[in-house]
Amino acid sequence: MESQNKSLATSLYLHIPFCHSKCGYCAFNSKTNQNHLQAIYMETLAHYITYKFKLLLQQYKNLTITSVYIGGGTPSIVEAKAYEAVFAEIYPYLQSDAEITIEANPNTLNLEWLSSLKSFGVNRLSLGVQSFDSEKLAFLERDHKEDSIYNALDLAFKVGLENLNVDLIYGTPLCSPKLIESELQRATSLPIQHISAYHLSIEEESRFFDKQKEKFGSIFPKDSNKEYSMESNEEFGGFLSIGHFVCAYLNDTGFRQYEVSNYAKSKPSFKPSLHNLNYWSGKAYLGIGAGAVGCIDKIRTTMPKSLERFLEKFEEQTEILSLEDELLEHLFLGFRSCVGVQESKIPNKKNLALLLDSKKVLKKGEKIYAQDYFLGDEIALFVG
Repeated sequence: MESQNKSLATSLYLHIPFCHSKCGYCAFNSKTNQNHLQAIYMETLAHYITYKFKLLLQQYKNLTITSVYIGGGTPSIVEAKAYEAVFAEIYPYLQSDAEITIEANPNTLNLEWLSSLKSFGVNRLSLGVQSFDSEKLAFLERDHKEDSIYNALDLAFKVGLENLNVDLIYGTPLCSPKLIESELQRATSLPIQHISAYHLSIEEESRFFDKQKEKFGSIFPKDSNKEYSMESNEEFGGFLSIGHFVCAYLNDTGFRQYEVSNYAKSKPSFKPSLHNLNYWSGKAYLGIGAGAVGCIDKIRTTMPKSLERFLEKFEEQTEILSLEDELLEHLFLGFRSCVGVQESKIPNKKNLALLLDSKKVLKKGEKIYAQDYFLGDEIALFVG
């Protein structure tokens, strides 16, 4: 087999599905009232990591984990000692300078938990802040308060975790320019290196999808059954859209946009999410956990979402990506980010020329970059 002569460098995503409560907008694979399964789930996760690594080492001569991202769910509600066996399986294959991120909710952190996770190797913390405003937090069905955000950051610094991200959500009916500016001011004044700012979207798997007419009231289109979302092209605060408003504020305060929803502080050193950059660049990524997705050498794998099925036996659905699938992924991910797109891979050169003439895209070397990441999807479709 050809791959047996190759080494594999891959990022690793681990999914922790447990939550105390499920927010109305959440469409991720998260489970409430299943905390009694945490211990067996983490044991199974460690076992599956071992098993999957052995399978990969039958196909590749070497295996290197370049980054680890532990997401959920709420990874911070699982006790620290449950992660020890998981990290023990990863250590032998971990790149020495690997970025290791774990997600956490502000109100679930304590000093002992953070100290333990740092001792296991975690060097980046992503806090699910979403908002600093009490009314907006209630609307989003978040169960933390503003004070817990500052407390969580203090705890992170006490244990020496300084590579910090906060997640924010915009695009709710409460999001006036005044509120968004206030939230961004508070976020950018924090001692953090990274901000992920996401536009609220309502997907079928979320509770908001069923309640959207009630939840969003008069702003919901009366004659529409479509999902709610504040239109991305709707003028906001003198800008083309609320996303452009957010982007301009963050850029002005030293946070450089490098993907449609992600911003990293430019100084003293630019620290993007290496794990996400790996994904956007089309490199290999391995997913382990209930519902986790991976893609290595054009083979996409998906583990079962059901906790019962996940715990029963190791199981993956596989899909071989077609050339068309690969191309579309390259176009969409590239134009939404600083990764860009190889000019040679763009099918519609005529439309590309139009975009170059209108300065919607920029050519640097052999790559094409979107000038406005918020138009990335439209550009991908136009030249695809």
